[in-house]
Amino acid sequence: MKRTLLYIAFIAVLGCMASCDVIDEDNRYIEEESAGPSDRVQRVLAEEFTGRMCVNCPDGAAVIHDIQAAYGDRVVVIGIHAGRFAVPYGYFADMDLRTPAGNAYNEAFPYEGNPAAMFNRSVNNGAIVSTNKDVWLTIADKELAKEPVCELTPTCEYDAATRTLNITTEVYAWKNMPADIKLQVQLTEDGIVASQQTSTGIDYEYVHNHVLRTAVNGTWGETMSSLLEDESATYKHTIVLDEAWVAENCNVVVFAYENVSKSVLQCNDCAVVAATDDNITEE
Repeated sequence: MKRTLLYIAFIAVLGCMASCDVIDEDNRYIEEESAGPSDRVQRVLAEEFTGRMCVNCPDGAAVIHDIQAAYGDRVVVIGIHAGRFAVPYGYFADMDLRTPAGNAYNEAFPYEGNPAAMFNRSVNNGAIVSTNKDVWLTIADKELAKEPVCELTPTCEYDAATRTLNITTEVYAWKNMPADIKLQVQLTEDGIVASQQTSTGIDYEYVHNHVLRTAVNGTWGETMSSLLEDESATYKHTIVLDEAWVAENCNVVVFAYENVSKSVLQCNDCAVVAATDDNITEE
């Protein structure tokens, strides 16, 4: 028998730049008989810092696409539009893909030059952010080879009439989890067509994928329960999607990370709207 800790946090997101406020919270233990996840799978979170005026960023995005193609759903991607290359200006003034959370991450994880990406926010060659795309696959391989500490299983229930999204995240501990762990819930969007600077000029039909839209439970998430081996916890969040976001192209990304080092222990994602032949976005 495992102990299940249920967390309920209903959160409303009223706009692209709106902050998330906790409306209600209730913590309690529920005893139940249920098995843990069937497979132990370690995933890697790839967070790429990018911008529409960044000439080298499409090359970085292509490398991450290839890594994801090689490992499938074991690679979870977030595109963070932030920094000077993300400022809407000139040919790029039509759309602002920056977010308050993305701007905060850009400040918290310093780097010089693009393309730039983090893989589970692990330290490589003395830095968390790597600006050498030629080593990204090696870094991802190293993270994927680690033994998972926990499993995260997000599920989405979306009401198109009200644009309300209910997110349930199940956390299962394969072993005793470290203290001071935080849960982050984010929303991304694929298939955004907007101009992008490239090495051969401006691509006016460039398709931006994995674009960070909002941090559902705040920029740095929320503190998780310290779970022991075979214990689990359930976290619930509710947001209202901005009218500008295409629900069929959106995904929820969840990850658990150590509060001090910011290193990611585990991640996963789920589609806001279940994929069909009519709404699958080609990358």
